[in-house]
Amino acid sequence: MAEAQGDAADLHNDRGVFRAEYERELGHWLRRRLGWLCIAYAVFHIISTSALIVSSVVLRPDESSAETAAEVEAARPPTPLEVRADRAEKRAIAGVPPVPGDARAIEAAKELELRRAEAERRRAERVRSKEAVVSTFDAFTELARELARGVRKGAGGGSAGATDSPPARAADGPSKTNEPGRFTDRWWEDALTSVSTPAVNTQADSPSAGTPSDTTLPSANQTVTIAPSEPSEDQGVIAHAALDSTDWIPWWVWALATLPILGVLAWFGMVVRPRLYTRAELVTAASRMILSLGLLSFAFESALLLANPDASVRPLLTIFFWHLTASLFLPWNWRESLRPIAPLFLCWVLLRAGLAAADGGWISFALSVGAAPLLFFPALVLCYARLRWHRNRFKSGFVGRRFLQMRREFVQAAAVHESLFPKPHDAGWMRFDFGYRPAADIGGDFIHVWTDESDRFHLALIDVTGHGLASAMSVARIHGEIERLRDEYPTEGPAKILLRLNRYFHRLLSRHRLYATAVLMTIDPHSGELRYASAGHPPVFLRSKGRVVELPSTTLLLGAVDDSQFGEEELAMRLEEGDTLVMFTDGAYDARSPRGERFGLERLREIMQRKTAPPRWTQYLMRLVETFEAGMPEDDLLIAQVDFVSRRSISSITGDDAPTTAHTLAGARS
Repeated sequence: MAEAQGDAADLHNDRGVFRAEYERELGHWLRRRLGWLCIAYAVFHIISTSALIVSSVVLRPDESSAETAAEVEAARPPTPLEVRADRAEKRAIAGVPPVPGDARAIEAAKELELRRAEAERRRAERVRSKEAVVSTFDAFTELARELARGVRKGAGGGSAGATDSPPARAADGPSKTNEPGRFTDRWWEDALTSVSTPAVNTQADSPSAGTPSDTTLPSANQTVTIAPSEPSEDQGVIAHAALDSTDWIPWWVWALATLPILGVLAWFGMVVRPRLYTRAELVTAASRMILSLGLLSFAFESALLLANPDASVRPLLTIFFWHLTASLFLPWNWRESLRPIAPLFLCWVLLRAGLAAADGGWISFALSVGAAPLLFFPALVLCYARLRWHRNRFKSGFVGRRFLQMRREFVQAAAVHESLFPKPHDAGWMRFDFGYRPAADIGGDFIHVWTDESDRFHLALIDVTGHGLASAMSVARIHGEIERLRDEYPTEGPAKILLRLNRYFHRLLSRHRLYATAVLMTIDPHSGELRYASAGHPPVFLRSKGRVVELPSTTLLLGAVDDSQFGEEELAMRLEEGDTLVMFTDGAYDARSPRGERFGLERLREIMQRKTAPPRWTQYLMRLVETFEAGMPEDDLLIAQVDFVSRRSISSITGDDAPTTAHTLAGARS
């Protein structure tokens, strides 16, 4: 029967099934990846802490070398050129006329002083290049530099000192740099600038310059200080010691700072994760773990940054590191990835605001805060793209798995459904045969036969609206209801049984827009009496002695109306020996050809009128309909045949001919 109009989404919508299975798959994936993330974080922090400890021990500044260089420089005797330049300056200060060569001596002394200042600056640069590192990347960088220096020294031999020195700078002093990963104090940069940049007194070249009131004429053996304001070598050594005592971080500080992080990873990876099963719980646990790790790292780096505002510690990059690595491992969407990052970002904004309030850098604060969200954009794109790819991949696999699962379920359901059908049989006085072909793997057409204690033959042919699994499930329920009715009311006729079936459909199945047409008949083997009732079903053809009689419907289809409007009309007649009953569902005459032409009920009437009957009407009609459809069925097809061969004996009920109307039969029964 054609499917009734209605909302098919109630029966065919599987979005909820896909979403539930997809969430379960993401949960399994997230559970595995969360464990991998804990292991990756633990390995990373162990390696990074080891690098920081090694850099703290290996790359520590050498105080003795700086002090030795300063002592040697202080104990060095003056050169003849310096002595001659001193005498020339004394004569110029005393107003004595210069001798030939004084100007050249003074100029050569200035050049020598500039070279010494440059050497001092280079020595300071070498000391500053061994400052404490405060990040893993700087630790790896410094270790690589030390290794490269060792290789160059081994390859260059005695010239390693020249190779190890940075390139010469201009005479006005070194440029102030803020190398990544190091503390740089402004006061130390100023000290280095004052030490490495000589303040040469230009009054020596000006004979007309006045003599300072606080300067006495030195003797010939005394050394004249060219720049009285210039710091001594001892001041440079003290500055180096101050740098080491202020900025150096002991190795045990790095070890202590790493222990809480390893503890958090061990807690979430070994204690919390095994207890979680749903994806929501795993996402919450992952967010809490990332937030805890981020807060620990942020607190440590913020303390370093507040201790020295010029330190190149960047907490925002650390937040970016946590966000990116978590997004690389965890299958969560972009909203879930921002859940633990938002509090860390807010803490960074507050830290930047405090630093901006201290030094007045509000413009830099506004620019950095405005551009900072762009740093998290790659991880958000990664989360979206990976989940989209995984969803499409899972959907393809889901469709394939669901298809195979549904095929297996349909095969099993079809086996159960077909087990409800009777088998063709020959009882001697009658023969029963049928053919069935569902439009899909399973259908809503059904036939049920049984024999009661009086050897009467009962047949029920039912066609449920639609076809497929829903109709087949309804057939299973109807089969159970018919079995119940035949046991509880064994003497009731077809009309009464149809009335009770209509009550069942109307109360239970019509709410799901499921209705049915049905034919019920009873044949007495002794008298050949046929009692017949039809609920909206196509006509049944009776071939008797070369003529064809159509048995029409006697009431409405099952479930359409209640009992008060359904009716109990029933037909009764006597079958002759050799009569044949042929019945079918609407899939026979509603069949369409590839051109859209219907097979039609008239064509069936013409076929049934043929004089020579085929051996089996079921096979003959099934072959005609299937050939007409060209292998493209649109509805279930069921064709049944009952041949009345002969009577067994005189009727044990009345001994007279069977009545021809339902009222006469009802009176005889009463």
